Amino acid sequence: MSGPVYRVRGLLHPLLESTQVYYLYTALLELADEGAVGLAWDAGSRGADYAITMELERVADGARRRVCFDIHDRSYLFFEPELRACDVYFKRSYHAPDMAQLAPELRAKVVAFGPIFGPGNRSAIVPLAAGWLRYAVANPRKAKAGARQLTDFLRLPVTGAFERGPEHEMPARVLLQTRLWSEAEVTAPPFAPEINEERVGVVRALRRALGERFVGGALATPFALREFPDVVCHWDTRRSAYLKTMQTCLVGIYTKGLHHATAWKLGEYVAASMCVVASELRNDFPEPFTAPRNCLPFTTGEECAAQCLRLLEDRELARAMVRANHAYYTEHVRPAKQLRRWLDHAFATAKTQPATPS
Repeated sequence: MSGPVYRVRGLLHPLLESTQVYYLYTALLELADEGAVGLAWDAGSRGADYAITMELERVADGARRRVCFDIHDRSYLFFEPELRACDVYFKRSYHAPDMAQLAPELRAKVVAFGPIFGPGNRSAIVPLAAGWLRYAVANPRKAKAGARQLTDFLRLPVTGAFERGPEHEMPARVLLQTRLWSEAEVTAPPFAPEINEERVGVVRALRRALGERFVGGALATPFALREFPDVVCHWDTRRSAYLKTMQTCLVGIYTKGLHHATAWKLGEYVAASMCVVASELRNDFPEPFTAPRNCLPFTTGEECAAQCLRLLEDRELARAMVRANHAYYTEHVRPAKQLRRWLDHAFATAKTQPATPS
């Protein structure tokens, strides 16, 4: 590559909604590592706590775009000042019925974001530290918290640690590591009792039906230990251990996320080329994730167990889904490739803006 295709100035806001933004940071840094973009950080505190803005310039002709990535769990919330100002508004939780609240000219800007997960990037120390210093000067009271979150990002496993190719032989095991919530922790539907009922029912059904072929349960939080001690998993649940466990399982279980958001599990499962047995997948993706190509559906714990047994016993069906989900990941979820597609989309669809004279 002779030089970058785009120059990107990203808004570094360390106090964004925690880890949801890490996928975008990693995608930007991977593109910069490849030489596809020239990357600079703008240390800002403006805007909503669930939206990150990028100023784009196409090197070939100086054309400019402004794009916003809305990473919020809730599909019905929009950061309207940025929606009005930007050329394209990429929304992680894109649910078509919620678009009706927007004026037609705003609705036309919104594009489905698609599944994400949480890789880090260890080449980020210098650029992010420089951006954080600018942020700390502008926001001294928030500097310590921002530094802690950026440190967490730099400690995350890199993208390759999540990936497993379809050629690997996968043991006939099923994985679900999940979390249960108290009512005070969940402030919008689906509320905690509904979420917990599904997750607890699935864990119990899988343990009954699969025995040692099922790996997982609920994280050992104080709430789970008090209310549902029989479904708590008594194994190492740290991220590093979880990634190793994923490499030993053929099937991953997906249950509905908070606020109907698409949970990270989906991105993690396809990165590892796993089969997926899923309940609700409500949000729209740029490329549909469909049954039976990419997943098998369930509505009860017993149906979940039956679909898992089907995949464990029908190796041809499982192999076909493994290949399909590996292809889905490489084309539609892998961070650098997905972000490059979004950048290209911004220039292909948005009204041309004149280049700013240098």
